[in-house]
Order: sequence, then structure tokens, then C-alpha cells
Amino acid sequence: MEQILTMLREIPIYFYTSLGIIAFISFGSVLISIKINKMDVRDKPGKFITVVISFIEMMNNFIKGYIGKHWKFLAPPVITLALYVFISNVSGLIALDAPTKYTTITFSVSITAFTLIQATGFKSMGWKHLLGVFKPLAPMAPLNIISEFTPILSMALRLFGNIASGALLLTIIYGATGWLSIIVAPTFHLVFDIGFGFIQTIVVVMLTVIYSSMKVDEDDLNMI
Repeated sequence: MEQILTMLREIPIYFYTSLGIIAFISFGSVLISIKINKMDVRDKPGKFITVVISFIEMMNNFIKGYIGKHWKFLAPPVITLALYVFISNVSGLIALDAPTKYTTITFSVSITAFTLIQATGFKSMGWKHLLGVFKPLAPMAPLNIISEFTPILSMALRLFGNIASGALLLTIIYGATGWLSIIVAPTFHLVFDIGFGFIQTIVVVMLTVIYSSMKVDEDDLNMI
């Protein structure tokens, strides 16, 4: 028992924050789904439900425009990924240890995105998807294979660099301004936490969807 407790204490705080965010998204999705399913077609949805429906519709239309026929396959995990990344990015606002400040988490995000990209290729073209590394010429295969994996590194480091640098700057600002941070810090939180967090979420979503669209058969892109 003591060994288990010791192991739990050694787990980084940001890991628990990450699990909490995942649980929040999961339970929130279930509750919202139950509420929407109970609604009658004649009921007028509240503001919150309207915002949720509008967000889902916007994301679906965006993904549909890039992916075409297989948009329903990609939309749910991409929306979930977007929510996780954004909430993680802004979690520092409520004094949590933002998970995306750490490469362990950002690499997990980028590997998830990579998996979605490859899965979309298999969904559209099956095993023929793997033959893409030999295009336009077979000798290009080694470079194409490398290019398949470079998004994992670039996406992870981009997300980590922006969120970690923002957190570092805020720490410096708090240390330099002392009690004046009560007045000064909110503006910087708005820029670094919400602003950078939102932009990086858009980047992750855009890269995942665009790279996925490159794996889809051309005929499927025009079928919705």
C-alpha cells in the first residue's frame, strides 16, 4: 500500500490535471448529450445549448469542407482534441498546472493527431494509403517517410514552446510587479493564456484536418 501511495505522489501534478480535463470533457459531453436528446423539436434551446450546437455545427462544416465523405469519422475526435488542448492551455487561469506546458503532454497530443491523420488515410483508401510514400517517385520514399513523422515533432514543440513561454513570462511578471500584479497580470493572462491558448488550439486543429485531407482519396473529397 505504501509503495502505491509513493508512486501516486511521484506522478506529476499536470498528469492529474490532464486526467481531470479528460473527465470534465467526458462527463460534460454525456450530460449535454442527455439534455439534447430529451429536448422536443418544439423546445427552444437555452443559450448554452445553442452555443454548443453552433460550435459543433461550425466544426462539422469546417471538417466536412476538407475531408468530404469521411468527415463523420474525423469530426468527433478532432472536436474532442480541440476542447482538450484549449482547456489545457487556459487551465492556468484557475491556478492549475497547465498540462500543455510539458512536452510529455504535447507529444501525446501530436501523436494523437498523427494517429488520426493515418487512420483517415486507412479509412479512405485502406492499405493503399501506405503506397503514398512512393509518390511521385519511388526513390522519394525515405524522405516521404520522414515527412510523415515530422509533424509529430513540429506540432508538439510548437504547442509546448508557446504555452511554456507564456507561463514563464507570467511568472517573471508576477515576480517583478509584486502586489501590483493584481492590476497588471490580468491583461497578460488575457494575452498569454486565452490569446495564445486559442491560437494554438486553432493551429493543432488546422494541421490535423489539413494533413488528414492529404490522405483522403480525391473522389472521397467531393462526396458529402
